[in-house]
Amino acid sequence: MSFSIVLGVVFGVGAAGYLALAWYVWRYRRAAGGHGLVALSLAVFVWTTCYAMELVTDTLEINKVWSGLKFVGIVAVLPGLAWFVDEYTGARRLTRSRLALLCIEPVAVLTLLAVPAWHDSFHRYSTKAAAASLRGERPIPDAGTFFWPHAIYTWVGVAICVVVLSTRLVRIAQPYRRQASAIVVATALPMLVNVLFNAGIIVGDVDPTPFAFVLTAVVLFWGFFRLRLLDLVPVARGVVVEQMTDGVVVLDAYGRVVDTNPATAVLVGDRRSRVVGRRLDELVPALAPALDAHIPGTTTRDEVVLKDLGGRRTDVSLVLTSLLDRNGAETGRLAVLRDVSARVRTERHLRELLDQQTRLAETLEASLRPSRLPDVPGLRLAARSLPSGVGSQVSGDFYDVHPATGGEWAFVLGDVSGKGVEAAIVTSTARYTVRALSAQGWSPRQVLEQLNLALEPGEDLERFCTVVYGRITAAPAPGEVTGVRLTISLGGHPAPFVRRADGSVFAVGEPGTVLGLLPEVSIHEVVVDLAPGDVLLAYTDGVTEARRDGEEFGDVRLAEVLGGTAAGLRGRTGAAAASLVADAVADRVVKEVVEFASDRDDVALLVLAVA
Repeated sequence: MSFSIVLGVVFGVGAAGYLALAWYVWRYRRAAGGHGLVALSLAVFVWTTCYAMELVTDTLEINKVWSGLKFVGIVAVLPGLAWFVDEYTGARRLTRSRLALLCIEPVAVLTLLAVPAWHDSFHRYSTKAAAASLRGERPIPDAGTFFWPHAIYTWVGVAICVVVLSTRLVRIAQPYRRQASAIVVATALPMLVNVLFNAGIIVGDVDPTPFAFVLTAVVLFWGFFRLRLLDLVPVARGVVVEQMTDGVVVLDAYGRVVDTNPATAVLVGDRRSRVVGRRLDELVPALAPALDAHIPGTTTRDEVVLKDLGGRRTDVSLVLTSLLDRNGAETGRLAVLRDVSARVRTERHLRELLDQQTRLAETLEASLRPSRLPDVPGLRLAARSLPSGVGSQVSGDFYDVHPATGGEWAFVLGDVSGKGVEAAIVTSTARYTVRALSAQGWSPRQVLEQLNLALEPGEDLERFCTVVYGRITAAPAPGEVTGVRLTISLGGHPAPFVRRADGSVFAVGEPGTVLGLLPEVSIHEVVVDLAPGDVLLAYTDGVTEARRDGEEFGDVRLAEVLGGTAAGLRGRTGAAAASLVADAVADRVVKEVVEFASDRDDVALLVLAVA
């Protein structure tokens, strides 16, 4: 077996290896550099295969065919390599139009080789080569006129690709340096061998470039299986880390900075070269507590405040993660620092706005209900208001007790639709309209009828509410006044409950129309006399409609709570006992509703206890 045949077999094996590499990379073609590396591998496969056939062929015409076909792989090397470098480095500058321009030279070369008259302009077979073929030896072609422009063009292109790749690789972190070295060697070695051979420095009749590509295949296979080049994508990751606005710091087992990015230098206010090698807790003392408290194998999150020499405040969030070896031991730490000053300022501003809104709501709430209930002769009063707990919007529930004409008193309790400013407008209108009408001597029915007109809906605002209104007068009895008389009207509101001194409970009032929806409403008046020890409870529907698992608190449960509250004070009269009963009823109802309900609306109630 001749030496050429041995080399042909070797190159054939190398070609098979490159085909296997192309197949392997094709499986991971979505990884960075995958498509370009497949193209490069197939180009070298064609080159090596055709050159192997050229080496084992001693017939001149057949040798010339294989010599020309190998250029299909040769001219595809540069576009494939450029594609790989562009993808792997993350540059993404090789657009389709630029790749098409890069293919012009290969197309021109193959076109010239396909024309018999121009074939010798690349590989010229001399008389000596023809004579060797006749003797059964392999004919060896010489370089033609157009070979050298093509070779120089390819060498310069490959050199540019290697420079671009090397420039990007030197910017990556230390853990990826072995991968970087493997890629540079695998890329530069074949072209270097090709330059040396064509320049005559490597002497011989066999071009060792395909053999160098076989070595490249070995390097790349080693890189893929041992270093997992396509999985790590070191260049793309390195570029991303370099350009990140977050500070990225790699610490060794002793807390020293071994690698970082430019954003970290900006955050710590020092040059990058001065940061590497120093302890992070010395660079940023504010991070020391988090670094000391970090538990190996976990992730620590914290926020600290950094201040530069000028006193400028920078709020920084820290995410600290352990770097573990195969045995689970901590070999270092990765710290990510993010400037969250803008977020902190926004949160602070939102808190201030929320506090302001809360204070405004509290002030508005206070203005819609009396700060304290007045002293009404013969009665003791208690009132409670409980918001639903959803936000800080103003409630639509209101109550009031105020003087009327002729020494009488009036009370009102209502529930306005909606919440917030719109509800506050309707509440204010209702409360002060009722006060004005009470002072003019209108009857309860007339007061609610006039309030309905005042709440007549406008173009932009839905204004309606339910109201219970009562006029308080002394009970008609000779001599000393005992008890009170109430004249009650309901405008779509739940009927109040009355509890007699003997413990019996019943509802009073005749249902009426909701106010603010219709031009005319149906309102009725009901008179009820309360004796000493009697109690009246007026409430909004937030009490009876409080829900738990679909079940309402309801009128029956409310009547039971009212009947069983302050049972020990039944039969006792006087201002002190009435005051205790009023507060006890108000507190007990609120307590029972809160404990019962998982879902409820605003609650308001007013208790009148006869002394």
